[in-house]
Amino acid sequence: MVIQVVESIVALVVVAGILRGIFRVVPQGSLGLVQRLGKFRREASPGLVMKVPLIDTLQLVSTKSVTINLDPEPVITADNVSPVIDAYFIYQVVDAKNFTFEIQNPELAIKNIVSATLRSEVGQRKLADVMIHREQINAKLRIDLDEATGNWGIRIVQASIRQVDLPKEMQQAMEAQKKADANKLAAIEQAQGAKESAILEAEGAKQAAIAQAQGEQQAIVLKAEAARQARVLQAEGEALAIEKLAEAQAEAVRLVNQAVLRLAEDESSGWNEDKMRAVLQLKSLEALSAIGQSPSTKIVLPRDLESLAGIVTAIQGVKD
Repeated sequence: MVIQVVESIVALVVVAGILRGIFRVVPQGSLGLVQRLGKFRREASPGLVMKVPLIDTLQLVSTKSVTINLDPEPVITADNVSPVIDAYFIYQVVDAKNFTFEIQNPELAIKNIVSATLRSEVGQRKLADVMIHREQINAKLRIDLDEATGNWGIRIVQASIRQVDLPKEMQQAMEAQKKADANKLAAIEQAQGAKESAILEAEGAKQAAIAQAQGEQQAIVLKAEAARQARVLQAEGEALAIEKLAEAQAEAVRLVNQAVLRLAEDESSGWNEDKMRAVLQLKSLEALSAIGQSPSTKIVLPRDLESLAGIVTAIQGVKD
């Protein structure tokens, strides 16, 4: 009974070994390389794979992304500074056959390429350029790695500088430079503020002077306009007075002419001395009225006021 059990177990082990030699499972995230007597035969996708026992061998190759950290190493920049650069890269196998048969140690090869590229790129740049244009160096890393690893069945997912550590002396110098730049910026901002304040103050003074000048100009214009209006009113008053005076003089001349005509037409009395004197005095009054109408004449009075009184009496007598 025991012998039968042992035989059954041995038979199961043998069968399991045979089945394992015939069937293998390729897990997800891997590819299988089937080799027959040491020669590549085919590539197996994830799943159950059948092979010939003792003749075929199956090698699993991971297709997952792999992250490799480079050891921090010092490099020399164009301005003779020695920063320590910490970088890393991520790669993924896209061709299991080339990855297995074209390169002996792909990770070591990629490390050497990254190190050489970093030394070349950083050596051509100054420290400030390295700190500012880090993405350009990263892009150069990816380009060089893609060109070198294209035949290895590897795709470079990412290659980047993670950190740039500076020497202690350089850090102190940069801190001092940063502080100086901050002080310089503060001084520039203060000077700019003072400049803008002076400009605003000058602009305000300018506007005030302009407003004052405009006010004075308007006052002069208003004063001149008032003087002009006064002169116009005065001229209108003088013109009206002259017009009234002319009307009065015309009326006086008319009355004198009427009085002269009446004396001349009066046949009741002859041309005695009194009548002739009255006519001459009336004509004198007419002449004085004509002279009084001249713009340059202000007041014209007879020299003999008694004669004027006689004329008035004569005129009244004629009217009667």
